[in-house]
Amino acid sequence: MFKPKFLDSISFIRALFLVAFFILIFLASVTYRHIKELDKISDSISNTYEISLELGNLISYIKDAETGHRGYIITKDSLYLEPFINARKNVNQSFQNLNIIIEKNPKKQEELNRIYDLVDKRFSYFKNRFIDKTEFNNDFREGKLVMDSLRIELNNMLSEENKLLDSKGKLYKYNNSNTPLIVFSTFLISILILGLGYLRIIKNYKDLINQNIQLKIFDESSKQAEILGKYGSWLLNIEDKTFNYSDNQFRLLGCLPTSYNPTFENLLEYIHPEDKELLNQAFNQVEKTELLPLIHYRIIKKDTQEIRHFRTTAKIFTDHLGNKKMIGTTQDITDDYHKTELIELRNKELEQNNKELMEFNHVASHDLQEPLRKIQTFISRIEDKEKASLSTSAQNYFERIQEASNRMRILIDDLLQYSRTSRSEKIFENTDLNTIASNATSELSENIMEKKAQINFEKLHKVQGIPFQLEQLFINLIGNSLKYAKEEVAPIITITTKKVKASKTPKLNDSSKKEYIKIVFKDNGLGFEQIYADKIFLLFNRLHGKKDYPGTGVGLAICKKIVENHKGQIFAKGKPNEGAVFEVYLPA
Repeated sequence: MFKPKFLDSISFIRALFLVAFFILIFLASVTYRHIKELDKISDSISNTYEISLELGNLISYIKDAETGHRGYIITKDSLYLEPFINARKNVNQSFQNLNIIIEKNPKKQEELNRIYDLVDKRFSYFKNRFIDKTEFNNDFREGKLVMDSLRIELNNMLSEENKLLDSKGKLYKYNNSNTPLIVFSTFLISILILGLGYLRIIKNYKDLINQNIQLKIFDESSKQAEILGKYGSWLLNIEDKTFNYSDNQFRLLGCLPTSYNPTFENLLEYIHPEDKELLNQAFNQVEKTELLPLIHYRIIKKDTQEIRHFRTTAKIFTDHLGNKKMIGTTQDITDDYHKTELIELRNKELEQNNKELMEFNHVASHDLQEPLRKIQTFISRIEDKEKASLSTSAQNYFERIQEASNRMRILIDDLLQYSRTSRSEKIFENTDLNTIASNATSELSENIMEKKAQINFEKLHKVQGIPFQLEQLFINLIGNSLKYAKEEVAPIITITTKKVKASKTPKLNDSSKKEYIKIVFKDNGLGFEQIYADKIFLLFNRLHGKKDYPGTGVGLAICKKIVENHKGQIFAKGKPNEGAVFEVYLPA
C-alpha cells in the first residue's frame, strides 16, 4: 500500500507537535474563558441574590416601622417606638447596601431611587400626634396609598431579580455541567495528539536505529571498497584548509589512519616536487570554479618512499550552516598508469610491425611483377616461335607454366587490392547504393553478357561509406555469384536493402538502439555447405579446385575487410545446388 514519505519526516512530526501545542493553547483559552464566564455568572447570581435579599429585608423593615407606629398611636406606649426607630435605621442601611450592590447598573439605581422616594414619603406620614380624626384618616389613607405603590415597586423589582436569578441559575447549571466535558475533551484531544506524536517518534526512532545499523554496514563496506579499489575519500574545509581523511586515504600516503593532522600544507609534503605547483594551481582555482577538475599527480609514500600516481577529483557544496566544503576522492592509479605505458609501447610496436608488414606486402607484390612480366614475355615468344617444334610432353609442360604465370598475375593483383583496402584513407561520405550497383554491373558487363546473367536491384538505400570500397564490395560479391553459377543455367542475382534495428537482429549481437542498412545479395548458383559459411571469408581459402573454378581465395576476404572498415558485419548462407545469400549490415 502506498505510504506518503512526508509522514515519516521530521517536518511532519514538528508540525504535529506544533498543531498539538496550538490546540492545547486554544483549548486552554476556551477553558479559561468558560471558567471566567462561570465566575461571572456566579458573581451575577450572588449579586442578584443579595439584591433580592435586601429588597426582602427592606419590605420587612418598612412593615416593622408601620407596625410599631400603629401600636404607638393606639396605645400611646413608647415601647412601640423602638421597632419604629430601629426600622428607620435598618431601612437606611438597606438602601446603602443596595446602592453598593447596584452602583454599576443605572436602571436598577433609577428603580431604587423611586423606592427610596416612596419610603421617604411613607415615613413622612408617621406622626406622634394628630389634630383630629380627619387628619388621622387622611394620613392613614395617604400612607396606605404610598405603601401600596411601594409594595408594587418592590415586588416588581423583586420579581425581576427572581427571574434574573432563575435564568442565571439555569445558565450556571448548564455551563457547570459542560465544564467537565470541555476539560475532559481538552485533555482527551491533547493526549490523542501527543500519543500520535509519540507513536510517530517511536517509529522514527526505530527506523533511525535501523538506518544507523545500515549506515554502519555501508560505512564498513565503503572502507573495504576503498581498500579494494585503491582509493580514498576526503572532506576539505575551505576556510581553514583542513582535511578530514578516510582511513584508506592515510594508507594511500603510506601513513597509519589518523596518524597526523591533515592540512593542505601537510599534504604538499607528500607530493612529488615536480607536481606541487600543479596541485597548488588546481586548489587555488577551486573557489572560483567550485569544482576541482580531474588532476593527475605523483606522491612519494612515507613508508616505502615509492613514487605512486594519483588521480583526484572533487566538488564544492554548502552545508546547512552555510559553510563551504569540498568533498573529493583520490585513487591510486599507478598500476593502470604502468599498464597504459605498456599498452602504448605495444601499440607503437604493433604499428611499426604493421607498417613494416604493409611495406613488405606492397614491395613484394610490386617486385614480383617485374620477374613475372619477363616470364610471361618469354612465354609469349616461345609460344609464337618455338611451340610447334616442342614435343607433346614439352607442350604440356609449357601450357602448365603458362597457366601458373597467369594465376600468379591474378594473385599479385588481388594481394595489391587487399593491401590497398587495408591502407586506404577512410573518408566516409553519403553514398547512394544504386549508383554503386550500377557502376559494379558496368565493370562486370562482359562477364554478365557472357553468362547471360540477370542483375536485379532498385530503390537501394543510401549509406555513409567509402565509395570506391563499397563499389569493390559489390563487384566482388556479384562476381562471386557469376563465378559459381550453374552450367547452362542463366544466373539471377537479386540485390535488396532495408533498414533494421540492431536490437531486433539477434545475429548482430548488439542490444543497443543502433540502426543498420541490411544489403542482401541472393543468387541461384551452386551454393555451399553451411558449415563453410565462416571459412569462405578467410584469406586464400577456396572451396573448389583451381582447375574447376579460377580464383585466388582473396575476393571474399577483401569483402570482409571492406565491411569491417565500415564498422559492419557480413554473413553467408548457402545450400548446395540452390544458391547462396550474402547479408551485409552497414551502420545507418
